[in-house]
Amino acid sequence: MVNIYLNIDKSTLLFLSIPDSDVQRLSIYPFKWLRYVMFSICGARGCLSAIPGGPAIDYDSASLNDIVNLYYEPLGNCVFVEYPSLNDQTSPTTSEIGS
Repeated sequence: MVNIYLNIDKSTLLFLSIPDSDVQRLSIYPFKWLRYVMFSICGARGCLSAIPGGPAIDYDSASLNDIVNLYYEPLGNCVFVEYPSLNDQTSPTTSEIGS
């Protein structure tokens, strides 16, 4: 299991856990993929490191090398999607698109 901790407001929170086998199955470059997943969830670019506040890991590595914990440090403010607000959104029907 790969655990990703989010460093936000000087706190470290367990944010996401993904089985190693799924990470390896879904990407040739697992660290690039995990960084993208965290960016997609948080809405902020950031860096993954092996220790809190540490240097960025090698994103071109093709192996998790028994890494269990990763730390995501957003470079800006996180903008999380609010699930209830998605219920108010509608998509146009095909007849509305053509008009």
